[in-house]
Amino acid sequence: MKTGPASTLPGPLGGLETRLTHLVLRARRGNKPSLDELELWPDAIWRMAALLKAGCSPAFACAMVGRNLASSLEETRTRIASMRPVARWGAERWQDEDLARALADMVDLFECCTEAAQKGLPLGPACLHPGTADYRESVRDGVVALAACWQVGQTTGASLASVFERLARYYETEIDLRQQRETALSGPKATGRILSWLPALGLGLGIIMGTDPLGVLLGSFGGALVGLTGLGLAYAGSRWTSRLIGRAEGGEL
Repeated sequence: MKTGPASTLPGPLGGLETRLTHLVLRARRGNKPSLDELELWPDAIWRMAALLKAGCSPAFACAMVGRNLASSLEETRTRIASMRPVARWGAERWQDEDLARALADMVDLFECCTEAAQKGLPLGPACLHPGTADYRESVRDGVVALAACWQVGQTTGASLASVFERLARYYETEIDLRQQRETALSGPKATGRILSWLPALGLGLGIIMGTDPLGVLLGSFGGALVGLTGLGLAYAGSRWTSRLIGRAEGGEL
């Protein structure tokens, strides 16, 4: 049974705080998985491959991976609960909340796989149970890959350990590429933020120099038209820069 991350407030207030946390997080950085979330998968898959290579049954391997993830989930929830009030609405809290949700989804996933393996059912379809649609994006993508690995092993007779090892290497490569993209884009992001503040900086300098730019912009129809045009161009430039950076982060450029 799936459970959400623990809240720091009791009763209805705790549920309200958790919902507000997720809403603010989506508004601030969208649904893009963090690196901490993505790194959960290669760690879990390497552990699965090692257990299978050691001769453990799929049921035992899934149970041990799920137990390890449950332990990490409890540690994350404890860290969230012990945060100081001043850090409750900070970026670290948002990241830990998302990490706890991803961990809870993965614990639920491996529990389903364990039950299916104990009953002798195929694990590929067991991964894609109806609750998969409710998982976080980073977990849903991993579920599809995990189901494909079980299916390959069961239909072709390939070594499951080898299949999982290749999947873990793929995840590590993807994470490395994302880190490299983020490092390369840190400069353009900073430049875009600086450029977005230049119009306001120009107005401030004009006021300091005594040229009354606000009076010029607001004192006549022509000035208002120029001001609105400038705001429109600044907004369009900001959106264009954000879109280019977003496409580069997604590897579309």
